[in-house]
Amino acid sequence: MTEGRANEQNRDIRVPETIPALFLLSGILCAFRDMMYAPFCLAAAAAAGVITILILQISAMFPRVSGIVRGGIYGAGIMCFLGFILYIAQGFLDTINRFMILWNLRFSTEFKQFSVDGRAAAGALIFWCLLSVLLGAFVLVLVKKRYIGSLLLLIMISLLAGFILGRSGMWLSVLFLLSGCFGSLAFSAAPYRRRGLWGRLCALFVGAVFLVLFFAAGGYEGLSQIAGLRERAVVWYESFRYGEDTLPKGDTGKAGGLLQGERETLILETEKPQELYLKGFVGGTYDGRMWKELGPEAYQGEYEGLLEWLETKNFSAVTQFAGYDRLTGASEDSYPGRVQVQIKNVGAYRKYIYLPSSAEDFAGAGAKVKKDWQVRSGRFFGAKEYRFDSVDEAPSADEAVLAPWIQSPSGKEEKDYLGAEAVYSSFVQEYYTEVDKELKEEIEEMFFEEAGEMDFRGVTAQIRRVLRQETRYARKPQGVPEGQDFVEYFLTGQRRGNAVHYASAAVMAYRTAGYAARYVEGYHLSEDEARILSEGNQTAAVLTNQNAHAWAEVYFPGAGWMPVEVVPGMYTELYTDQVVEGAPAYQVNSDQTEKGLELEGGAGGEEEKEEKRERTTLTFRGVLSAILLCMYISFALYLALEFQRAVRLVLRRRRAGGLVQPAELYAGDLERMLLIGRVSGNYNHPMELSGEVEKRFRGISRGEYERAVTLLQKVRFGKKELLPYETHALNCFKEKLSRILYCQKSAWGKAVIRYWYALY
Repeated sequence: MTEGRANEQNRDIRVPETIPALFLLSGILCAFRDMMYAPFCLAAAAAAGVITILILQISAMFPRVSGIVRGGIYGAGIMCFLGFILYIAQGFLDTINRFMILWNLRFSTEFKQFSVDGRAAAGALIFWCLLSVLLGAFVLVLVKKRYIGSLLLLIMISLLAGFILGRSGMWLSVLFLLSGCFGSLAFSAAPYRRRGLWGRLCALFVGAVFLVLFFAAGGYEGLSQIAGLRERAVVWYESFRYGEDTLPKGDTGKAGGLLQGERETLILETEKPQELYLKGFVGGTYDGRMWKELGPEAYQGEYEGLLEWLETKNFSAVTQFAGYDRLTGASEDSYPGRVQVQIKNVGAYRKYIYLPSSAEDFAGAGAKVKKDWQVRSGRFFGAKEYRFDSVDEAPSADEAVLAPWIQSPSGKEEKDYLGAEAVYSSFVQEYYTEVDKELKEEIEEMFFEEAGEMDFRGVTAQIRRVLRQETRYARKPQGVPEGQDFVEYFLTGQRRGNAVHYASAAVMAYRTAGYAARYVEGYHLSEDEARILSEGNQTAAVLTNQNAHAWAEVYFPGAGWMPVEVVPGMYTELYTDQVVEGAPAYQVNSDQTEKGLELEGGAGGEEEKEEKRERTTLTFRGVLSAILLCMYISFALYLALEFQRAVRLVLRRRRAGGLVQPAELYAGDLERMLLIGRVSGNYNHPMELSGEVEKRFRGISRGEYERAVTLLQKVRFGKKELLPYETHALNCFKEKLSRILYCQKSAWGKAVIRYWYALY
């Protein structure tokens, strides 16, 4: 009868182990679904894993066949692997390709994919089914052995992979993993071996906790902090590798911090100081809130292999103007002047090799051309020192005049250049002229409604005039309301902005007028600063955050990408008598006080209010960040405590694993609990402690305690084995004693019992 009841109990305890294992397996597979060939791979993998777990659990109820079943599953897996190894290899390569594609999209890398054939679909199906079988068996072992630390590590890896690399929603994966995590913790911490009401209460508790968390958060969409984990991880990874600076890198929400601080960023060394627009981030597409680089789809289809073909023609979009200038000098029998510049990056974002659009030769820091945008460092921690040659006194786009040889090329080199330029120019017109329809209509009405036909210089003058008349420069403008288009709000709403606002508006205006343009961020050595260096015979210039800048870059057909300045106060026009060179904050379009002093922001009251609002916002964000940081630290501490507790319990079980009756383990735990419960007396004679135990542990009678001591002495001193019902009685007494001890303690005492003493 006793053996029958034990077998029945063993069958009952399979359910609490099975349910968390099924949830965890489903959550892990859902987290990796974007790395699968198609949705049918996810369905097949989930089915294979679930069937494996159920078969293993059912076979565990019958010890005589459980080993045979496990061997059969693993044997079938090995035979399937050997029989379909060619298919599985293709499926594995397809999975690696998808992983690298996601990695490239997330971290802007360019890992090459492996070549796969038509067996990739079937191979991926078989590969994920076999992997799911192994994963299901592994998860089941972790749950059964109560290795909570390993389970939490597996969950964290799955969530990080899904949130950081995945492109699909993670709500289903989070649902399954939370359910499995709560179930594993609850059933591992509670004495779930008891049947009946207690097991049902545990299951009910797990379900209630999950439902409260899920619906209180409004579903997965309400978990904004979890949803932001992916972006925060990418930002941390980028800042760890390349450092940080004040450039928004296309994020218009960070425009207000463009000129924040006085930290040194770049140190320039050159024998001939001159104005330089050193570009870093280049934005080709605009979504109303963000500037982004052109996506990989732009270099596929019709233009696939374009950049590689241009290289065969010795044509580079990044150094195009220098190549044009060299051919111009050759056609005029004059040597084109070059200026060499050495740069040391001491505080700027090290991912970029900051170069002007007129750069020709650059070396150092593993410099690599990135598409047709800019030059980046190939080193893990980015660029620290490099050099480049630049065209001497290179003009801006509004000052440029095409050389005569463009209209009548004579030599082969000139003809090859124009042939390559024509192909690249069509690509530029295709992808750098896009404007949202509604925004285009507003810009046409605001900038060009009353203007007649104009050439490029006329368009530039018109854009500058409208921006100068309709807007005001502000170093720290207010943020754009949620849901508002950044450029539209600047032009028709706030009408105040810094270089980020002016450059963004100018790019859209040039595109509306039919000219290819893009948004650029970097550092600007102004003409005034270069002149001061020359007059003082100085060759070194130190750029700081105050030199951070944004500008428009326009494609000048035949000559390439060239910068255009549109910020009031940072350009000179022949038809104006205003001294507008230098810092824009104290020149054109500044508001005036009653005393007539020209100050940015007018009388100061409005600016002071803005600063107060900004300080209030920063304080609120600081408090919120501190709260979130405390939550993350608390969760990390909880994981560490649970992990060390699980490790200590495993080691304790292994030390007692060789004993027929783990009496030493029971005796050690009972003695430890009596000490924690402040039972005083002679522990060498445990029977004498019965009165004190009854006093300290309400609910424990003398008879129960003495019965447990007698059983332990039977094993330790009598060298006899306990019968099954005696072992069960001893185990129940220990659990009852630990439960009473736990309930009598405060929250701190309970934490000490669980993590310091690591009791069961």
